[in-house]
Amino acid sequence: MGDKNRALKAAARKYMEESGETSLQAAMRHVRREYEQGQHNDDATDDQERMGFDEAPYADENEYRPRVTGTAYFTAWGVQELLGLDQVQQLVQHAEKDGQPDAPDPITCHLCDKPIDVTREEVVHAGIALLQKVQRPGAEVVVPVWTHDQCGHTRVWSWSQLTLERRRRGLPINTADLPPKQHRRGRTPVEDYYVFTAPEGSPPVFYLQPGDAHRHGPLGFRADRLSDGLPVLDLAREKPRALAEWSITADRTGLLYIERKGPGRWYQPPRPWTPGPEWLAAAHYHQSAIFLTAPAGSIPTPQLEAGSGNLAALLPLGREGLMFGARMTITGLV
Repeated sequence: MGDKNRALKAAARKYMEESGETSLQAAMRHVRREYEQGQHNDDATDDQERMGFDEAPYADENEYRPRVTGTAYFTAWGVQELLGLDQVQQLVQHAEKDGQPDAPDPITCHLCDKPIDVTREEVVHAGIALLQKVQRPGAEVVVPVWTHDQCGHTRVWSWSQLTLERRRRGLPINTADLPPKQHRRGRTPVEDYYVFTAPEGSPPVFYLQPGDAHRHGPLGFRADRLSDGLPVLDLAREKPRALAEWSITADRTGLLYIERKGPGRWYQPPRPWTPGPEWLAAAHYHQSAIFLTAPAGSIPTPQLEAGSGNLAALLPLGREGLMFGARMTITGLV
C-alpha cells in the first residue's frame, strides 16, 4: 500500500476515534475531502504537527481581494508584506493576461498542474514561494504560486513546503527539493521555551521560541510566520507595530493563548503561562505586551533555561528577517 493510502487510513482511524464515526469508508471519505482541500500538509508517516510553530494553516483568503472583470484574486497578508500592493496588483494583471484560454504562456495551478482559466474561475489564489536562504529581508528570490480555489488557499511557502505538498498530491517533483525525512513516532517533542521581561517604560516583552527545529528550516519558519500574519521585526531599527487583530487572552491563572481575529487561536500552551508579578503589573498598566518569536536555537537552550531574560541574541535575527513580532493587546487581566 502506498504512502498516500496509508496516510488516508491512519487519518481516517484517528477521525473515527475523535468523532465516534463507526464506518471506515465514511471516515475515509471525510478525510479524503480534507486532503483535497489542503487541510493535511505533512508526510504520510509523520504525526500531526503541534499547533503554533511548525506548520501554518492556509492563510485567511479574505486578506486582499482585488476583483478584475468577474474574477476575485485572494492574496494573503504575508504576500502583501513581502511584495507590497503595487507588485500584488502586477500579479493580478499578469493573471488577467496569461490566464486566458488562448494565452501562449498560461498560468498553472501549483497544486494540480492544470491551467487556470480566469474567464471561468470565480476565485483565484495568488501566493508566493521563497526559493533561497534569506540574505536580507525582502531580498530573497520569490515565485508566484497560483492555485484554484478548490485546490488550496493563498499563503507564503518555502520551496520545500511546496514540494512536499505536491508530492502528497501525487504531482511530479524534484526529490532533492524535499525536506529531510523525519521520524517522530515515539519521540517526545521538546517543549517550547518562553521568556518574560519587563523593560522600564515599555510594554512588557513575551518571547516564545520553539523547542524543536522547524522541519523546513529557517526559511520554512519565515514562510509560516508570514502566512500567519506576523510581521518581521528588526528591533535595532524599528518599534513593534500595534496589530489590532492579534491579542493575548489571560485569566487569573495566567496567559491562556494567543489569537488572531478571524483564523482564531494561533498558539495555546499545554498549561497557562505564568509571568512574574512585575511583568503582569506592566501588562496591566499598558494593556498590551510585545510578542516576539524566532526559530528554534535562536537563543541557546542553557540561557533560556537559566531564565536570565537576556534577549540580546535576537537583534541580529531581525536583520536576517527571522524574528517576528508585534504589540498585542491583552484581554482578561484584572
